[in-house]
Amino acid sequence: MNETQTSIPDIGTSDPSGPNGSGEGTAQRLRALSDDELLRRLSALLQKSRRIEWELVAHIGEVDERRPYAREACHSMFVYCTEVLHLSEHEAYQRIAAARAAREHPMLLAMRGDGRLHLSGIGKLAPHLTLANREVLLGRATHKSKRQIEVLVADLAPRPDVPTSIRKLPDRSAGTSAAPAMTASNDGRQLGPDRVLVTRSDPSLDQGQRGTPSATPAVDNSRIGAGTHSGRAAVEPLGAARYKSHASDDGRVASSAPADDAAAHTAGWSSITSCLGPAAGIGHPATSA
Repeated sequence: MNETQTSIPDIGTSDPSGPNGSGEGTAQRLRALSDDELLRRLSALLQKSRRIEWELVAHIGEVDERRPYAREACHSMFVYCTEVLHLSEHEAYQRIAAARAAREHPMLLAMRGDGRLHLSGIGKLAPHLTLANREVLLGRATHKSKRQIEVLVADLAPRPDVPTSIRKLPDRSAGTSAAPAMTASNDGRQLGPDRVLVTRSDPSLDQGQRGTPSATPAVDNSRIGAGTHSGRAAVEPLGAARYKSHASDDGRVASSAPADDAAAHTAGWSSITSCLGPAAGIGHPATSA
């Protein structure tokens, strides 16, 4: 062993938090280990933790039997483990179950100590262990995973099959008739990727056939402002005089004479100027030219 490895403290003797409580010292020492030394120390630590684990389970079982946790204002061993020992709910449940099973089957502690059985396996096997089958059952569960032990328990105590039952399916006719518009409208038009379902409840679309554009809605003159009325009053004489027309005998439209058009043009500009006022800066086209 080289000089760097000999300076590393023994297993379990170093402070895991380090000098400043950050754990950096332990991380630095582990990075200095070779691969073989790291694996050896990991295996040794695991064996040590298993021995400590079965001792911990044995102590929990003794405290559970004596019930001295009542002095700590705890009404159960589970509350003592979670509130005083600060174990998680799952950790407390597993260790209490293993401790109670070990009272009747003490070999469970030995199997936990040497790693032949883990806490999850003990929890799965404990309800099915008896004095008659424990030797065979524990032998079959040695070094098995949790899933393998679950299969072993299922073979030992299979669950009953789900009983056959018959139930009436819900009536779908009510749901189909309640929404006829989801398939087609009253006039036979069906839904499509580029179509919109049209029903008779829309009177504006029922007036004409599909594809016929609707008429342009009329403008409500009462909602137009006063300024717009003034401008419209000024422009209407111009349009009425300039585009005054009459229908010929054959129905075609004929425009008015050019003289009347010039006179109407002059009258229209006079009306616009009088409405907008001199501040607008608009004069007659002939004057501004």
